[in-house]
Amino acid sequence: MYRSQGIRTKINIIVLLLTLGATVAAVAPFLHILFPKESQVEVFGFRNARTFCYSLGMPITIFVSALIMSFIVNFIKDTPIYKTIQNVCIVFLSVATYYILWTFSAFSDFDPLFYYIMIILVSISFGILINRFLRFTSSSTNKLLKVQSNIPNLDKRIRTVNDIASIMPDDNEDIVTYKAMVDVTGDNLKETITEIKKDLN
Repeated sequence: MYRSQGIRTKINIIVLLLTLGATVAAVAPFLHILFPKESQVEVFGFRNARTFCYSLGMPITIFVSALIMSFIVNFIKDTPIYKTIQNVCIVFLSVATYYILWTFSAFSDFDPLFYYIMIILVSISFGILINRFLRFTSSSTNKLLKVQSNIPNLDKRIRTVNDIASIMPDDNEDIVTYKAMVDVTGDNLKETITEIKKDLN
């Protein structure tokens, strides 16, 4: 069965990114352990780096997990489940984004209410946009996988067309003309499949 090197490479990259994302999500809540409790150096309005990392760790975990789920859910065929999980992913992405932005906000320049409203609007917008981007990315991967899976069947059909042409007799003018047409069709299909394989690579 034909396997596109390009498709495999893309899938391997996606698997690597998912693995790295899962690692980040697992490690993030524990980053605060690396910093001393006694430090008095303020970081983004927090007492020290330890409290800052403690506040940031869990939102990062939720955000990365929601990213992974937003990508994977697009491979689910069941529409009600797909739509439900898509909405859940948008909520998780928005909530995680809100807390990440909140962690970096010192609320010193403007009224805190203004900050909260802006963070909420940005978080919801970002959650929707990143979800749609991941939907586009995974749907493109899905299409490439479908093309790849259909190529072996096309190869078999092209070989069948060429085989039919090869067994046609050469002593009948009408059949010779038809045989030439079949031959050309088979050759054209071969060229098309070759081009598709090149594009996939």
